[in-house]
This record gives sequence, structure tokens and C-alpha cells, in this order.
Amino acid sequence: MSLSKGLFSKKYSPFFKMFIQTLLLFVVLTLPLSLNITSTPPPYTMNDTGPSGMSTFSNLLLHNGYNVTRTILSTEPIKDLPPSSVLVIAGGAKKYRDSEKAVINAFIANGGTILLLASEGVSYDLAEYLGFYITSSILLDTAASNTTPSPDILLIESPFNSSDTLCFFRAKHIITVAESPHQWLVSSIKTPNTTFIDENNDYQWNVVYEPIRIHTVATVIRRGLGTIIMVTSTSFLTNDLSNLGFNNINTTLQILGNITSSEQTLVCFEESHKRWPFTTTDGIINQTYGTIILLSKTKLFIFLVIIILLLFYYLTPRFRETYKMRESYKKFISDRMWSRRRELFDTFGTAIKPTVEEKYLTYLYFQHELYPSRAYNYFIAEKLKFIPTRSLNEEERELFELALTRKLDHQSFLFLFKKLEEIQKRGRFE
Repeated sequence: MSLSKGLFSKKYSPFFKMFIQTLLLFVVLTLPLSLNITSTPPPYTMNDTGPSGMSTFSNLLLHNGYNVTRTILSTEPIKDLPPSSVLVIAGGAKKYRDSEKAVINAFIANGGTILLLASEGVSYDLAEYLGFYITSSILLDTAASNTTPSPDILLIESPFNSSDTLCFFRAKHIITVAESPHQWLVSSIKTPNTTFIDENNDYQWNVVYEPIRIHTVATVIRRGLGTIIMVTSTSFLTNDLSNLGFNNINTTLQILGNITSSEQTLVCFEESHKRWPFTTTDGIINQTYGTIILLSKTKLFIFLVIIILLLFYYLTPRFRETYKMRESYKKFISDRMWSRRRELFDTFGTAIKPTVEEKYLTYLYFQHELYPSRAYNYFIAEKLKFIPTRSLNEEERELFELALTRKLDHQSFLFLFKKLEEIQKRGRFE
């Protein structure tokens, strides 16, 4: 017996029913949850060559001997990263679950380095989990009118070269970092004493309630065997700032070079928690299979899947019994037709002769099989044999001659058949 016949036998039909129902369940439940209306790619991704992309940083990493990769489905690949790897997280749209935060934390504790660009949203929440307490309001510079076109753009000297300038857009102040025997501060980047926290978010300096002073906008800490590089401006490594001549990327590469001494270090861009357009290849992968992986980490979702799957399994047979499809004409006749096999033998080897009903149904069946497009014409022609020619007038004769040359549909057949019935009745009284 072939493999296909074995798999599709009645023995395994419940398994295939369960498999198909499971697929339908995922399509019905997870696909609508994953769809979004965005039509533009997310910012801060390694392959984006636009102003908000990080392709320049990615290319320079390759140029400096680093290996570059990314996550697109989930945070699961982080578990398999080498201990000396660097994980880049810039912004995001999908909130990290506690189990995912634990994976990232374990990656750092085992010797990994995380470059976290956090200003708000998902990355901001992850920063708090890792022990960074950041202001909710952005920093503004009172000297902006002289040096920068906007007060939310902070220009700071590079810690490695005073002639190099770093640009922080809409940065925030790191109030404090949770320190312990397993986590301690290494270094930080601070603003000049002309900046203040815009507490009321009005883009104006309130001399009384918003004092100007030095603020921390980036820091490097050791956590277990690993390192966290924390920058409070999500756009710190974007292409547009690099094109404008700021040394953000070069400074970051210098910091990474001081931390990662081994050659061919792997740098992984964590992009599974961004919101991708569903019309793109990345979006289809991330929002379908990636959503399933993300939801499968939730106990409530697993519980609901099991409940709905059981309902599908027990209600489907009853639904089919209640709403059976109407038996087709062909199926009705084929189930009752006489066959050569049946004529030859019954269970005792005795020949069985077909009944009149079996002969008639078999005759209709083969007429339908041999002449599927001319069956109605055949029945009308047979009916005409029982009607004398003299019973038809000239108009009726032309009508039936024309009808027999064309393919008849159901309505035309009924009209002609009833017409012949009337002619037969009419002929009885002539």
C-alpha cells in the first residue's frame, strides 16, 4: 500500500480533521490581530536607506569587521547569540513581554552587550526594566538660538575628541541608574549647563520652575558579565544625522571597540517588535508567523486555543449532520445504478439480474455521462417520437427543429416539455 493511501485512509481522518481545524483557527484568530494600517516601513532599521534608517551604521559595522544580522520573527534567536555579541534595540511598537525581557537580561548577564536607544514607548519601558530611570519630558537647550535651529537639538562634544560633535534629538535626562554589586556605572555623556527639562512640554523656558544645569543623556554600565550602552535619543544613529556630519556613529563604534575586544563580533538588530507594513515581505513574515510566536508565549492565548479547538472538534461533526448538503442528481443515480459487478456475483456467488428500476437509472446515468451537454435535447427528441407529425402546426414544427439544434438550459427544456404535453392532450380530442 502506498504512503498516500495509508495517510488518507479512514483510520487517520480524525487526525487530518484536527490538523485542518487548527490551521483554520490560527488563520481566523491570529491574522486579524496582526494586520495594521501602516503603509510605511518602520524607522531605525538596518536595511532602511532613508533619513530615519540605520543602513549607514550597519554598513560601517561591516566595514569595521563586525558580522551583522537581525531578528524579524521574535526575540527567540537572542538565546542563541554568542556571549560576545551586540544587540541593538532602537524604538519599537510592540511591547516586550516579561519573558522576552528576561531573555534580554540573561543575554546581558552572560556577557552580551546591548545598545539601547530609548526615548519613549517600547524601548523606554525596557530601559526602566533594566534599571534606568528617565524623565518623561525632553531636554531643551537655552542656547539653541545661537547654535542650533531648534531647542530640542542638543550638540555635545564627543568624549574621545573635543573637535567631534554629537547630536541628540529630543533626548531625555537619565535621572539615576539602579546600582548594585552586579550593576555599576562606567561612564556617561552629559549636556552643557545650558539645558533644562521641559516639564510642561511647552517648548519654552520657565526660569523659576525649569532650572538649567548639566544632564545625562547617555551612559555605559556593566551588568553582570555584560554591558549596557544607554542613549536617550532613539534617532542617535540615523542616516540623516550621519549625512549632516555629526560623529554619532563613529563615537558609537569607538565605544563598541573598547567593549568588544574579540574579532568578528556579531551585531544583531532587534527588529521583531517594530510595526511593518503587511504589504511587504518583512511585514508578512513578522505579522503572521511572528504574531503566532508572540501570542504563543501567553498562557491565556494557549488556553483559548485549546478551548476553541475542542469546540471545533466536537461541534463540526454535529454541524455536518444537521446541515447536510443536498444529494446531487448524479450522486443519487450512481448510488442506485446497476453495475456489471453486481450482475455477476452477490455474497454467495449467485448471479443477480438487474431490476427494471436499476436498468432505467443506469440508462439515465450513462445518457448524462455520454451526453452531458445534449441531455435535454435527447429527452425532447424522444418525446417527439410519440407525437404524430400532423399534430404540430408549422410554427410549432419550426420551434422544435430550432430547439434541437441548440443546447437547452433547464428553463427552456421545461417550457418545451410542457408544450409537448399540451400538444399530446390536444391530439387526443382531434
